[in-house]
Amino acid sequence: MAFSKKYIGKGKQVENMDIVEVSLNMAELQNHTFEYEGETYVRFNVAKLNEPDQYGKTHTVYVSVKEPESEES
Repeated sequence: MAFSKKYIGKGKQVENMDIVEVSLNMAELQNHTFEYEGETYVRFNVAKLNEPDQYGKTHTVYVSVKEPESEES
């Protein structure tokens, strides 16, 4: 089973704290919701970048999406 990463936002480490403030793309986020016991949820991952990007963002946010099984010919 293969998974791919769909990037939905970025974040930045809050100075002198163990907090990461993230901004998420709501349109993309809504594409990855699921229902459980009558409630709507979204599961995502926050990963630290090796180095900050050009905007100073230190973290990336993504969802793992299961890829369909490919049929061998």
